[in-house]
Amino acid sequence: MMAVADILLMLLPLGLFLAWRRLRPRTSTGPSPGLVLALAVGAALGIGAAIWFGQEGAMGRGEAYVPATLAPDGSITPGHGERRP
Repeated sequence: MMAVADILLMLLPLGLFLAWRRLRPRTSTGPSPGLVLALAVGAALGIGAAIWFGQEGAMGRGEAYVPATLAPDGSITPGHGERRP
């Protein structure tokens, strides 16, 4: 079931593009200024979100990555950053 959802999400941009090509007026020679603005705003938001997400999960300077460990009782300690000695 998850594979079907992944494939549908992958094909969504293509479907939207084909719908836009099919439904747009024939006299139009290109995308409308509103569409261009919407795409530019969407791209800026996506890039901003990627930068924010990258900074949010980044380790600080002087920290070393400690991988996840499995305790004897079966609990998992997630990976994290620790100060180097």
